Amino acid sequence: MRSLRSVKMFVCNLNMNGFVFIDKPRGLTSFDLVREVRNLSGEKKVGHSGTLDPLATGLMLLALGEGTKLLEYLIGHGKEYEVLAHFGHESDTYDAEGKISEVDKDIVVSEDAILAIISEKFLGKIKQVPPKYSALKIDGKKAYELAREGKKVEMKERDVDIHEFELLEYNWPRLKFRISCGSGTYIRSLVHDLGIEFKCGAYVEELRRTKIDEFLLKESCELDELSKNFEQRVVSLEDVARKFSVFELSDADFDGLKDGRVLLGKKIEQAQPVMAFYKDELVGILNEIDGGGIKYKKMIFS
Repeated sequence: MRSLRSVKMFVCNLNMNGFVFIDKPRGLTSFDLVREVRNLSGEKKVGHSGTLDPLATGLMLLALGEGTKLLEYLIGHGKEYEVLAHFGHESDTYDAEGKISEVDKDIVVSEDAILAIISEKFLGKIKQVPPKYSALKIDGKKAYELAREGKKVEMKERDVDIHEFELLEYNWPRLKFRISCGSGTYIRSLVHDLGIEFKCGAYVEELRRTKIDEFLLKESCELDELSKNFEQRVVSLEDVARKFSVFELSDADFDGLKDGRVLLGKKIEQAQPVMAFYKDELVGILNEIDGGGIKYKKMIFS
């Protein structure tokens, strides 16, 4: 695991609002990254839009200050990954971090056979059982905690959406895939299930998240760069909010919505969520109320 001490620290003596897009290194947990950004920014309110396993690398969106009010609208979007799958063995965690055992390393599956089974069984809406070594909660406790205690863990099957499943490199027993999927999909389970289909086993050797909704990995930075140029790497609230529906407030609208008042006679025509802008600044998130009129669901103080 990478030591957090290897990153040069400094603290900004400012209240920071916005986002940082980070290329998470292998070995750090998502909470490690949150703690690191708190240390670098001096901002206590820091959150993220979705976790990555310690083994995984790639795009994470972290919000600071008032940016945390937008996080609920960034959770649940589609994601894209590149994954290196190792066939012939299996892992109790479905990845290289777990206990690995040989299943059948003599089986060789052709590229055509791989593509055929993906097309038949691993595209569209499919059934998937999450790994028992996951953060999903069972009776209020994380599944991986129960598994590590040696307790029986039964994960429930659920529907997930696989939009694209492309074979990038074929070098048996290691295959590289690009997967575009809906929120809640476990890439580890996809790879594990592929191994079951061919009776040879498979586990995730490397995993990299390259996209979250419209946000791309190429827009992110590594921790070393972030530590040197933190303030320059902060993405404004406005840049993120404009990915959603926007309602431009007039002077009268802005005055009318002050102190949580209702703006009568106004309707929201756009798809939710609707971001309220006043003079090019994000000032709130709007909500239409029963009986007519709009008000702030959340106020933003930048």
